[in-house]
Formats: sequence, C-alpha cells, structure tokens
Amino acid sequence: MKQLIKAASVCRKDDNRLVINIEKNGSANVALFWTKDHDSQTKNRELVQENVGDSITLQDPLNNQQRIYFILDTLDGQSKPYLFGERTLKVAGMTNLRDCGGYVGVDGKRIKWGVLYRSNHLHGLTEGSLAYIKALGIKAVIDFRSDREISKSPNEYIGENKTVNVDPSAHTAELAAQFAAKPDNENQDLIKFITENLPKDKVNGKGEQVLEQYRNFVNGDTAKVAFKDMLQAMLDKNNVPCVLHCRGGKDRTGYGVLLVMVILGISVEDIVYDYMLTRENRLERNDYKMSQYREITQDEDVLGYLLSLIDTREEFILEVLKTMKEVAGTPENYIKQELGLSEQDFLTLRDIFLE
Repeated sequence: MKQLIKAASVCRKDDNRLVINIEKNGSANVALFWTKDHDSQTKNRELVQENVGDSITLQDPLNNQQRIYFILDTLDGQSKPYLFGERTLKVAGMTNLRDCGGYVGVDGKRIKWGVLYRSNHLHGLTEGSLAYIKALGIKAVIDFRSDREISKSPNEYIGENKTVNVDPSAHTAELAAQFAAKPDNENQDLIKFITENLPKDKVNGKGEQVLEQYRNFVNGDTAKVAFKDMLQAMLDKNNVPCVLHCRGGKDRTGYGVLLVMVILGISVEDIVYDYMLTRENRLERNDYKMSQYREITQDEDVLGYLLSLIDTREEFILEVLKTMKEVAGTPENYIKQELGLSEQDFLTLRDIFLE
C-alpha cells in the first residue's frame, strides 16, 4: 500500500486547542480522524474532516482528560493509514512527559506511538494527572534515580506491572536534577556545596562537569550495568509500553533513550532533536529556578555553573556519540561490545518498538 503522508505533527496550544500540520506525498485527498487507540488500523475512530489541507486547528474532543491520537487516511482505504500524536504530553505536574513515537528508523519503519515514553519523576501527581497517565497502559517503569532520590520523591503508582530500578550512579546528573518546587533549603545547600567543595576553576558555565558525566555514562562500569539492565528489561515485550525516567528527564533518561534510538536506527539528527525538546519543555522551569538562585548568590561563575547543570545543550548528547565512537568505532558496536547485546537482541527490540 502506498504511503500518502510524509510527516504530521500535533501541537497543543492550550488545554482544548490543537494545531495539526501535515506534509503529504503528492496531492491526494486525505481525511483526518481522531481516536483513543494507538493503532493505525483501529475501527474506533471519528472523522474530523475530509480532504484535510496542510494545517488545521481544532478543539480537543477529549479536553486533554485522556490521550488522543490522530489518523490520516483515504476514505477508500487504498492507502496505508498514518497514525500520529502529541510529542510532549501536557499533564499537570509533569514537565517533561513525552512519547517517542513516530521517529523513522531501520528500513523506513517508525517507532510505534504509545509504547515508549520518557519523563521526569512520577511524584506528586494530581488526581486528574494520575488518571490520564494510568490510561496510557504503561506496564513497566524504568527508574534511573538513586535510592536517596526515590526515598525523597517516591513515584505514584500508575498501573504498572513492575518497576525496574537501574541507578547509573550519576552524581552530576543527580545534582543537576535538584529543582523541586518546594526545595526545603535544597537551593542553599546546593550553592553551599558548590562554593565549599568544588575547585574554583571548575565553577563556571562551560558545562565541563556535565560533559564528564555523559562520558561516564559511556565508560563507567556502574553505568554500563545499569543501562544494560534497562535494555534487558525492554527486551521483554511484557514490559511494553514502558516509561523511562529520572528526576528531571534530561541526563540519565536522555542517555537511556539514546541507546534505544541507536538500536532502532533513528538518525543522529532526530536523536539530538528529541534530546533538545527537554530544553523547550523546561525553559520556564529553569528560568524560575535561576531566579531562585539569584536570590541566594550574585556570583556569576556560580550562577553559570548552576545553569549548566539544568540546561540542555546539543554538545552534551553529541559527546556521548563521540565517546562511543572512540571506544568501539560506532554507537551500535559500543552497545554490542560494552553492554553485551547481540544482533538478535537488536532485531527483537526493533520488532517490539518499530512498525
């Protein structure tokens, strides 16, 4: 069957208003449907508009109370239906909940929508947010946080069958994640730690400590065990759909998602794009956090250091790929050589997550 759609995206402007942009292969008449199912072949779909154009704005029929997907298809059924949805899910209390679906991987296959999520921690959710997330049908939570972080901010139960705790011992990433809404002296303690314990030549906005942390994800023995355990859990289809998360959803989660995307054959461009969405999602949050820091210190070097901890920069994720190449020639070889995955494991993960 021919594919009439090259790409499509949906962006939520507010709780009820959605903007959909469509890029077609040719000029065929295509109809737009909405559905609650993450299945392009579902019969449970409602027509939005026949002969839809390149862009359309509509009201969310579910009022952001439940996950919505869209399907582009011809009414005669002579094309392959194209399923898509929101990338970032606007859920109260969640600053970085995203669906990794839709990215193009090996053999032109796309990551399935509704099977691979990434997020910040699942703590302090409202009743409405909890109901929304439970309806996603997540079967496994893969939590990269330390025991200290988990004890301080335990996850809500979202209906999962199991939680896989895999702590890569990422001390800089854990430090970077300290941005709770009610910090209880966390800000003061963090700044005191920086000024009293770190060499002054390291306290600046260059991000050197974050780059070192990302290199440690690749080279550190503890990190290797943690991320190997993550991938082993994802090899079990009974653990899918799954959500990968740390506290802020940037560093540890970003690296874990990169490993999966490398295996699935996602382009470097899309890997970087997905990683950088965290910057957009946390921009307002980071501005708020920096304003809090400025109430405690006016030292620009300290402030630059603090910003580098919570900032999302292309150079950070590119450092991972560079280090993998130095170790094993290619990121794919790194995963096989250092994390012990086989070619069959690659094929299994592709079968689970691609369509």
